[in-house]
Formats: sequence, structure tokens, C-alpha cells
Amino acid sequence: MADDRDIDCERSGDVAGAVSIVVRGEIDISTAPKLSEAIDRAIDDGARLVVIKLEHVAFMDSIGLRALIAAADRLHRLEGQLLVDGASAAVSRVLEITGVIERLRAPASEA
Repeated sequence: MADDRDIDCERSGDVAGAVSIVVRGEIDISTAPKLSEAIDRAIDDGARLVVIKLEHVAFMDSIGLRALIAAADRLHRLEGQLLVDGASAAVSRVLEITGVIERLRAPASEA
């Protein structure tokens, strides 16, 4: 049985160089390293566009923010990009208050 404080990172990639990581659970001091490892693995495997899907994340603290910013910085140095998509209301609020959302927001899709 999974611990409620654990996170699940599900990775998929349909386009060469692009990876989507769906995160479920809470991102905090105990789980952020698992998220960082998932992102680092994707980058090490050649991903230059990493989309982090956060719609199933109920909570994220400053350590989670740091993990996203560190990954975004690493990708930027490699001429890549990290984007956040579908954040829950609580997580969106944290991203907005800190100003991180402007840096990591996925562009709105055009219909």
C-alpha cells in the first residue's frame, strides 16, 4: 500500500525530445527528490521539453518549487524548457504567489 505522503510520477513521451510527467500526491521535502529524479532521468535520456502535469497534486511546498526551478534551470542551460500544466487550485496559488507560474506556464492551446 502506498504511503499518502508518497508521489507517483508517470512518464510518457510521444514526440522525440519531449516528455510528459504526470505527478500524483503531495510534493514536499520527503517526496521532491523522487520528482527531481524523474525529471533528471528524462533529461539524461535526451528530453529537452519536459511538461510536468500537476492536476493530481494537492500540495506543494517550497522544496517542490525548488525542484521545479532547478530542473527548469538545467533544461535552460541545455536549450530546453520545463513547463507546468494543469496544476490544481492549491498548487496554482503557490506558483502564482511566488511568481514561478510566469516562468513555467504551458502556453494555452489554441482551438
